[in-house]
Amino acid sequence: MVHRPTPEQRRPGRPNLISREIIADTAIGLIAEAGVDALTFQSLAARLGVKHPALYRHVNGRSDLLRAVADRFMETTEWPEPRGSWKDYLRAVAAAIDTECGRYPGMMDLIYNQVWPMPERLIRAALEMTENLVVFGFPQRLALVAADMVADFAADSRIRRDRIAQCTEQWGGFTQALAPDGPDGAHDAGLRAAFDAHFSAGPDAWVGDKLEIILAGIEARLAAAEAPEPHHRRPGAPGSRPVDPPGGEQQAQRRQGAGGRPGARRAPLRSAK
Repeated sequence: MVHRPTPEQRRPGRPNLISREIIADTAIGLIAEAGVDALTFQSLAARLGVKHPALYRHVNGRSDLLRAVADRFMETTEWPEPRGSWKDYLRAVAAAIDTECGRYPGMMDLIYNQVWPMPERLIRAALEMTENLVVFGFPQRLALVAADMVADFAADSRIRRDRIAQCTEQWGGFTQALAPDGPDGAHDAGLRAAFDAHFSAGPDAWVGDKLEIILAGIEARLAAAEAPEPHHRRPGAPGSRPVDPPGGEQQAQRRQGAGGRPGARRAPLRSAK
């Protein structure tokens, strides 16, 4: 991210110059320190060393502030280049979403759920991801769905992980944060033990397992899209049914009606004498 001098680093005696970009950068810094919930106009103005009303010259309320933050975050974040296989690429994208947004608690929820319509730079990133899959050989429609699915999964997982992290601080453990009351006896003990073992492995393990299932499904759809069309036998080939010429069946029926069998000729009528 672009480094900009803090108010303390600017020379004293001069008014602090701010812009929409500087406001967004400073807001992202606050989010990195204390999460989205700590981002207020008061905290932002204090960090910038300006009066509260000065911010409204550049952002029109909190919703516009969040949009500026989302656009700036997407602009300054480096996303993976398409290397290796398409699976490697999608794994790298999912990891980048999780890692980058993990540094800014609540950022993914802000981008996906608190800014609407969607940030323009988010749409650009989605289109670039789709184009990269097309280069890998995906049909355009499947590339779009696959990119959307993996990005949504990674984003939703990051949002959930942020929430679980908050609960873990309160309950003191990962599985306790998921089910603090423990087994209630309503389920099989072995199943409950498997549940605890699965989630005790931590978010990286269960998110990774689910991503691999998604990739396997995409692989199956891609294989079906690449399968050749069924081969139809040519007329006259061994095992094929002879094909009548146009109107042939109707002509045969007329001949049968005329003489009893195909090809028979009707005897000429003799005039009565």
